[in-house]
Amino acid sequence: LQMRRQLQLQQQQQQSRHGAPSAYGGRPGSGGMPQQQQQQPKPQPTPQQLLAYAERVMGPGNLGLPPEKFAKNMEALRQMSLPQLYQHAKMLKDKLDQHKLMQRQQVLQQQQQQLMMQRQQAQQQVMQQHALQQQKAKQAAAEEEERKEDGIVQTTQAVNSDALEVETAEEEAAIASAPVFRAYRPLKVKYGLSHPEPIVESCSMASVEPPDVFYRPGLPSSLLSGRRGGGNDPLHPEWLPHDSCALSAAQLEALVYAGQRHSQQNPDDTRGGFFIGDGTGVGKGREIASIILDNVAQGRYRSIWVSLSTALYYDAKRDFRDLGRADINVYPLHKLPYGPLDPADYGDGVMFCTYQSLIAQNKHSERRIDQLVTWAAASGDPARFEGCICFDEAHRAKNLALDRGGKGTKTGEMVLGIQKQLPQARVLYVSATAAAEVKDLGYMSRLGLWGRGTPFPDFSTFAAKIERAGVGAMELLAMDMKARGMFVSRMLAFTGCSFEVRECTLDQQNERLYDEAVELWDDMLTALEKCVEMCGSDGAHPLRLYWGAHQSFFKQLLNSIKARNAIDETEEALRQGKCVVIGLLSTGEAKANEAAERENRAGRELDSEVSTPQEIARSLIEQHLPTTRAEGAPRDGGGLTNGFELLDQYSTVPEAVPEAVQIRDKLLRRLDAIDMPSNALDLVIGHFGVEHVAEMTGRKMRFVKDGAGGTRWEARAQNGVSQDQINIAEKDAFMGGTKRVAIISDAASSGISLHADPRFANTRQRLHITLELAWSADKMLQQFGRTHRSNQITAPHYVLLVSNVGGEKRFASSVARRLEMLGAITRGDRRGGHGAAADLVQYNLDTVHGHTALALMFDAVAEKSEAAALWERALRMLQCHRQGVPTLLGLAVVAVAQKKQAQGNRDVARLPQGLQKYVLKLREWASQRQSGSSRQRPQERNVYGDCPKSPTPKMSWTTAGEVLKRMRVLNANLATQTDADRHNINKFLNRLLGLPVQTQNALFEYYTSVFKWVVVTAKATGRLEPSIETISGESVSLATEPEVVHKEPNSSALTVHYTLSVDSGLSLASANGALTEALKSRAVKSTQQGGATGFWQQTRSQRLILALEMSSGGEAGQRLFRVLRPTLHTSTKPQYIRHKDLRARYRPVTGEDEISRAWQGEYAESEKGRTQEKHLLCGAVLPIWNALTTTLAGAASKAGKQLLVRRAEVNGRPIIGVSLSKEAVASLKRQLDGSAGAEAARGTHVTLREDDPQETERLQKEELRREQKRQRIKQRHQLDEQERTNWERQRDASKRGTAHAPWRDDGGGGGGGGDGGGGGGMGGSRREKKVKRTEAAELWEAPDSDSDEDDAQAEFVFASEDEYGRGTIVDDDDDNLVAARAASVDAALLASGDARLAGFVAAEDDDQFDDDDLMNMLE
Repeated sequence: LQMRRQLQLQQQQQQSRHGAPSAYGGRPGSGGMPQQQQQQPKPQPTPQQLLAYAERVMGPGNLGLPPEKFAKNMEALRQMSLPQLYQHAKMLKDKLDQHKLMQRQQVLQQQQQQLMMQRQQAQQQVMQQHALQQQKAKQAAAEEEERKEDGIVQTTQAVNSDALEVETAEEEAAIASAPVFRAYRPLKVKYGLSHPEPIVESCSMASVEPPDVFYRPGLPSSLLSGRRGGGNDPLHPEWLPHDSCALSAAQLEALVYAGQRHSQQNPDDTRGGFFIGDGTGVGKGREIASIILDNVAQGRYRSIWVSLSTALYYDAKRDFRDLGRADINVYPLHKLPYGPLDPADYGDGVMFCTYQSLIAQNKHSERRIDQLVTWAAASGDPARFEGCICFDEAHRAKNLALDRGGKGTKTGEMVLGIQKQLPQARVLYVSATAAAEVKDLGYMSRLGLWGRGTPFPDFSTFAAKIERAGVGAMELLAMDMKARGMFVSRMLAFTGCSFEVRECTLDQQNERLYDEAVELWDDMLTALEKCVEMCGSDGAHPLRLYWGAHQSFFKQLLNSIKARNAIDETEEALRQGKCVVIGLLSTGEAKANEAAERENRAGRELDSEVSTPQEIARSLIEQHLPTTRAEGAPRDGGGLTNGFELLDQYSTVPEAVPEAVQIRDKLLRRLDAIDMPSNALDLVIGHFGVEHVAEMTGRKMRFVKDGAGGTRWEARAQNGVSQDQINIAEKDAFMGGTKRVAIISDAASSGISLHADPRFANTRQRLHITLELAWSADKMLQQFGRTHRSNQITAPHYVLLVSNVGGEKRFASSVARRLEMLGAITRGDRRGGHGAAADLVQYNLDTVHGHTALALMFDAVAEKSEAAALWERALRMLQCHRQGVPTLLGLAVVAVAQKKQAQGNRDVARLPQGLQKYVLKLREWASQRQSGSSRQRPQERNVYGDCPKSPTPKMSWTTAGEVLKRMRVLNANLATQTDADRHNINKFLNRLLGLPVQTQNALFEYYTSVFKWVVVTAKATGRLEPSIETISGESVSLATEPEVVHKEPNSSALTVHYTLSVDSGLSLASANGALTEALKSRAVKSTQQGGATGFWQQTRSQRLILALEMSSGGEAGQRLFRVLRPTLHTSTKPQYIRHKDLRARYRPVTGEDEISRAWQGEYAESEKGRTQEKHLLCGAVLPIWNALTTTLAGAASKAGKQLLVRRAEVNGRPIIGVSLSKEAVASLKRQLDGSAGAEAARGTHVTLREDDPQETERLQKEELRREQKRQRIKQRHQLDEQERTNWERQRDASKRGTAHAPWRDDGGGGGGGGDGGGGGGMGGSRREKKVKRTEAAELWEAPDSDSDEDDAQAEFVFASEDEYGRGTIVDDDDDNLVAARAASVDAALLASGDARLAGFVAAEDDDQFDDDDLMNMLE
């Protein structure tokens, strides 16, 4: 009863705590339940429940009693009755509440203590930072005072422009001499043999380690090991025989990483794609074929191969045949009917199509892309297709306008569309020039760089952030893709290649021609504006057409003028025994067709070469110069005056304006009076003749000179050759040696090999002349790649023809800029895009500093030309000069007139009465000139100050202003038309073409001087865009073990933090090395020779320095010397001293013992102070882009906010990454803490991989053997060429046609049998003249068939019959060399049973014979 009463009392207390009963007698929120039901007693707890509760309360995690006390209390509780248990349970609950309250109080006290400690630590850090800043300030002040006392010149001061220029030149020389590329070898893939030719990778990309390999390809072991195989493999019975090293180690690496990437899924549930950015010579076609065959071996039997032209279809079939799978069906989509394809005829295999076919559709709106998707999805569901889609020459799809919100090209849209329709396809992007800008990457959606689950929600955000971060971020992008295993980028080494920019100076005749054309175009602009006004038409559209035609006209005119230089270069090269390849872009066929149509309408035939510049001007005058009254335009009388004119407004016949027609006819007569040169292509072909020039262009018609001296207009395809095969036939004629001059255009810039290939007769060195600069870098590099490829005997020499006309620098600037962007994105180094064309960097004006220089030049010309005009006006008004020299009176008048109104009025009153009226007139005149002027002081002047450069003496300020107004870049008030025009360097250079030669050269020279001044000033103020620099010092080592801060879940790519210890001092050995290097210059003399280069001791502090003379010109006392110290390494910011200060404050030291003692003593004392700590964030950076940019944005200093990419070499192993401060690294870790990538990185360890000495030695020996083989092949071809020449001389001397055995390259292939021989390496050996006819030779001489595949196979078989294996010597390994030479031994020798030869054949695959033994046997 007592217990029940206590329970009721507790219930009442609980009800009172929860509030008054509701209207129905219940508690609020009880749902209005009746009070009688709520007052019913709750079920009583059982003893077991009470004991369990007590056990939990006293156990660990609550009160936590000791085990003995816990057991004793539990035993006592078990002896109690139920009421006693209940009371003890209440007591335990109260104790537990008190215990938890005490715990909470303790936690709060601990938190308060931690907060106080953090505040104290923060205060201490602030005080320490403040003290450190004060210490640094004192140290800097002391160092500054010490530098002043030591006579050190500071390059950060603008007054020391000579020191700045010396430092800039020194750094540019260091950058130019720094290696851009590094010899390449696969790091983690151990398949295959070395590539037949040396290939390289940019130093930046070589510093990035690819991810670990877990993918195993399904190809036969013979292909993976590089052995000869096929035909007898039980695991792969379908594989046919193939040569050894059919796939090199570099190609197999691309295969492995492509398969590994294709096995991964992107965050948006699409299959990952792979990007092959290899250059020419690596063998991209063989890589594509191997990846498709790897998919076939794993059960994916259908693939799509998209390429540039239909001619590459045969190359694709050749690649499959070379890998032992000639049975793979390759279907040419462009030859197939539209609509569904019959599965019986077009089953498994490879569907080959071009980008043109990808966007094609018939008149019934049936599209090729739908046909492709239907064929690929044989199961009916496109989402289940897992085969390969290869976009070869993928740069054709780069014009995708995703980032601009506009409409892109159809090609880009279709490439993106087929990837969306087949989300699980294994996509492969292949191009050496895939992207020259970030916006060109829009079609590569399968790389997973943007989209769901990435730091960039869409491509527009991705492109905007990367471009905003600068070129360094673009370089980082390429390195990041390699670190994540989605990108490879190798290229053929440029060993032996040479490149030069040849300036073509216009002679007097061409200069007069150019200036006459300039006058014509000026009059055309005036006439256009006048005709627009008379006809009442809109002038915006004709003006746009005018400037477009203006640029095209002068570009083609310069090409025609430079054609003479190209002819001279070609003739000189031919005399030296070389052959020539001339590269251009435009053929002028469109304008020639227009001329032909015009002649046909007149009833005449086109019988003379067409001048492309003249046709451009004629087209503008005839088609776009308004000569009829615009609809609704008022007449001269002001409108309609009678009923007849009222009817005229409804007439559909346009009304001609007689004055405009007269202007048009006059311009046409002037145009016809100018003797314009012919098209550059026709000039070159007309000089050498079509029988000596192999033209590989896209035009169908051309001009041919006949024997009578006339010219006829005829089709290129002659002698039964189809139009599709004409370029192939011309290529064969060039490679066979029949034609030693080749001309290629954009149409032949992909897929054609014109290098000195030993398999063909023409093995002469190539001189590659670039006559016309391309608009894009990828087109230029595509043309460069035609003459520099794998398996070449001699490397080409490149000559870039650039005229001395300043406006042509616009095209060089465009190419140079895109080459840098291309190198940054596809090579990981802005210098990597140039390849051999590194000299083009000097023309890159389309930069931030180029835009700044243009704005400052416009401002300076406007301001100074106004002042000059004011001065000239004053001189004319006062006549106060003596022979052009101003007097003090004239200076006073101009000075007063230029002052502000209030101050000027006071000064005017002080002048004599007679001069006051001149001042007022001068002001009135100046105010009229400046009225309505919108010109404002540019922001660049606030940063750089007033430009000190001047166009004089070649051009006055007034002339410069008039010229810029003539170019229409400045208006009448000397202000730009729009604010954007102040930085529009392309518009300035385009308009520059329309000036007389001397005028535009003077203006361009002035702009160049301003540009150089801006660069030097930006360097002094720290505004130069940072490039990839090397962290170097006396020693660079790891301070701690590498730390993995992030691991990407999809690719397992790592982001690693390296802490480096850098010694910034200079040892005595390094100092002596720098001194020896400086003394190599004859202009530099050491202190022992009476000069000033050497060791010097400061008379005040007795410290030792090393002074190296940097500038030898000028006055002796003003010469600059670079200062090196034991604490100042050559890689640190340089210090300079003038010669007079060096002599005054230092004494020379020549004793070796004294130098050694003083230098090493200071070097040892400064060991702690000169050691610096550097931090690099390497590996995959894009996955943590948001955290990285936030960290950089939060940096305290301006330098810390920049994205700086740095490389270093530790123990011979290069590393590269983002340079961060110690504080930034800590901030980055805090932001990543708790993320999935940071959690996955826990426990992951990396070590800095070191090169294997044995592997390095093996590669060096292999390269040495390869070079020896090249030299032997080259010597043999030289002997063959000499013998061929001697034989031709004997043939010419004999004057009779003696029958002889056929040459190897009979007919169109080169030297020998009959009058068609042009000679060459394949057919000149005396051993070949009496070789027995073989089945291959009979096939070669058989009538031509329609099958290009048969022709290619016959050529291949015939080449492999060469006595020294020139058809198969292309491969580098000994197996192939042995096989090639064994196959060429005479059959009688093989049948003689010679033991050595039998042993040689038996040991063919065991490498028992080296190269020298084999040569001895064959001898």
